[in-house]
Amino acid sequence: MASPVVKWVGGKRQLLSVLKEKITVPFNTYYEPFFGGGALFFALAPEKAVINDINSELINLYRQLKRAPQALIKELKLIQEHYNSLKTDALRTDYYLQQRAKFNELIIDREHSREAAVLFIFLNKASYNGLYRVNQQGLFNAPSGHKEQVHCYNEDNLIEVSKLLKHCKICNQDFASVCKNAEKGDFIFFDSPYFDTFTSYQSQGFTLEDHQRLASLFKKLTEKGVFCLLTNSNTEYIRELYSDYIISTVNVKRYINCDASGRADCKEIIIQNF
Repeated sequence: MASPVVKWVGGKRQLLSVLKEKITVPFNTYYEPFFGGGALFFALAPEKAVINDINSELINLYRQLKRAPQALIKELKLIQEHYNSLKTDALRTDYYLQQRAKFNELIIDREHSREAAVLFIFLNKASYNGLYRVNQQGLFNAPSGHKEQVHCYNEDNLIEVSKLLKHCKICNQDFASVCKNAEKGDFIFFDSPYFDTFTSYQSQGFTLEDHQRLASLFKKLTEKGVFCLLTNSNTEYIRELYSDYIISTVNVKRYINCDASGRADCKEIIIQNF
């Protein structure tokens, strides 16, 4: 089974067993409009899928990996070996900042290339706590993780991920747009940025209006006969938005501050229309 290529805020590795147990219906095409790290997709390995994310740099990574995995692996090996050969934290930090600046230049130039994908993975592995964070201009600003060694990839996993992506349509659109062609018997997993939590992995954030649009879309898809599963924060507001559907509560561990040792038990909810 393939596993996620990058670490992503709100990733669903903790909830995989629970989510898989919820999916008790056979379905046709798998949709995931807020793909992120794609943990559930990789666990299910659907034969036909449409995946999407608003983060164009992340989507470029998946497109490059789908197109030419061996070329990506070759360049990842070079950047990993160079970083790991550096002998002091000062040298490693300087190298990290150089690569971050180069990545941001590609973002500014809207250059969605293999180089951008390689830098995306390297920065994800070498940054503080694997955090993808951007400023208001959409530029990556996560600090170095000050790691003595980085492990950017597992070659076998990247090859397996590439094979799965061959069966996918990969999109970079608004979540509502990507669901327009969903039909009765299809399945959609919604894992949007949670209400009232961290959303700075995209510069424009995910607004209250976006949550309302998502709830409206969920209702329309339900009426259409599309199977929908959605995760979000355990708040009164979200429960009210989805009060017509099946809601269950799960416990998860989440970072609660910038200290990686600061974890807390939190409750999240899973909403389903089947």
